[in-house]
Amino acid sequence: MPEQWLSFVQEKWWVILAAVVALLIVVSVVKTVLKWVLVLAIVAGVLVYGSNYKEELTAMSGQMLEEAKVQAFQALVSGAFDAQYESNADGTFAVFTESVRVEGAEGSNEVIVYWKGVKIGTFEIDATIEAFLNEAKQKQ
Repeated sequence: MPEQWLSFVQEKWWVILAAVVALLIVVSVVKTVLKWVLVLAIVAGVLVYGSNYKEELTAMSGQMLEEAKVQAFQALVSGAFDAQYESNADGTFAVFTESVRVEGAEGSNEVIVYWKGVKIGTFEIDATIEAFLNEAKQKQ
């Protein structure tokens, strides 16, 4: 929970600044009970927005992961001619290009895909991945 608030303060500091400015204006201009109603409304608004910020972060990270997957598969297709294949004695292999690394085990139907050093997931070997692996094996 504190990490969520820290991220909120770091990334949305302008919201907090706007709320403080609004509070200062309300406190200096309004002299009635309405002043405290407005102060409480502004503080509550910032608290609600900050507490829901975790959902925004989760949605953004999901979108970034999907974009990374798309770019990794595009790099697979475009970088197949440049791929290098490494085979290990334990039956594992790695195929890598400048931006994509694919790791797996011989006979397995799954591989782990990394894009620019970041693991983007484990995938079943489909036609695109199969073609990429075969192209790299041929160049070995």
